[in-house]
Amino acid sequence: MGAMTACELSRGVAKIALIDQSALPNPGGASFDHSKVFRFAYPDPFYAGLAVEALKLWRELEEESGTRLLTPTGVLMIGRDESSSETETYNALRSLELEAELLGSSETARRFPQFNAEAFEFAVYDPNGAILYAERAVRAALDLARRRGVAIIEDQRVIAVEQSENARVKIVTASGEAYQCDRAAMSSGPWTRKLLPFLDAKLTTTRQEIVYFEPASASVCFDAGRFPIFIELDSGFYGFPTHHRGWMKIANHHKGAPVEPYEFDDAVGEDFIESCRVFFRRFIPGLADAQVRETRVCLYNNTPDDDFVIDWHPGVENVLIVTGFSGHGFKFGSIVGRIAAELLRSRVTAYNIDRFRLQRLTER
Repeated sequence: MGAMTACELSRGVAKIALIDQSALPNPGGASFDHSKVFRFAYPDPFYAGLAVEALKLWRELEEESGTRLLTPTGVLMIGRDESSSETETYNALRSLELEAELLGSSETARRFPQFNAEAFEFAVYDPNGAILYAERAVRAALDLARRRGVAIIEDQRVIAVEQSENARVKIVTASGEAYQCDRAAMSSGPWTRKLLPFLDAKLTTTRQEIVYFEPASASVCFDAGRFPIFIELDSGFYGFPTHHRGWMKIANHHKGAPVEPYEFDDAVGEDFIESCRVFFRRFIPGLADAQVRETRVCLYNNTPDDDFVIDWHPGVENVLIVTGFSGHGFKFGSIVGRIAAELLRSRVTAYNIDRFRLQRLTER
């Protein structure tokens, strides 16, 4: 979100710096991975509509950077109960006049024979779903920002953001450096809890395991165009067609164990890998013997309601807090960057961000 905000701001004449505790893209950030899901498929029309706007801006970034950031695949939401988030998603998309299909399990399996039709009742297909290449997208935004004159300050861990004596914003790092600016945005992910102690009890950092599998058999095709991104909400599992080195990414969106952002186990456990295989045996039998090729742990920075936080700091003037993306924020990075840039320039945005107000958390 910081990279996208800096890239948006760099279109103007302001002097801009982007500061991070790591080399960028930050390998510890939730945005660091080969891929993320892009989808319109939300049961909430608000997020579905926001995704439509985000896609336009991702396409703009592709054109400006000359970098391919998305591969269309469609998203298939597997359902077991007609009164469910899946049917709510279908209704939400249709209410916005967006494409969506409601498919029976047999019809789903005819179109995508990789799935076991006996494991589910129906599915909702969002044809606008796509693989969004996460690390590549962040690098594209950073490269554009650099070319437009943004200073990228790496390996400087910010430990405080406070008001300076001259009413400017003072940013202090662990190395003793201090930077002053007129306005600042804090998009510090799970580390927000450390930088803003008043949000420590309002945000939760969870550990999410990710595995890249290589299909064992060439007789079943899992390529994009033949196999969609899939989401099975009851179990929490979601996954991608083959993309990175011919591997498939599999993860679980159910919230993992709470951890501290500077102290957590970054090894994926054998129990999680086995739970993936149990899921495969039931829903996608052709992956039952897939081989593990890569693993990583991602940190979610969760709000109690899974809505984001984009609002002004209650105690430090001209500091915008941009956080709490709750494991589903990356797809909105392009639009969040624009919203944050608009707020930093003029304190107003063309987008409705009432749901992202900080007050809803501090009143709890």
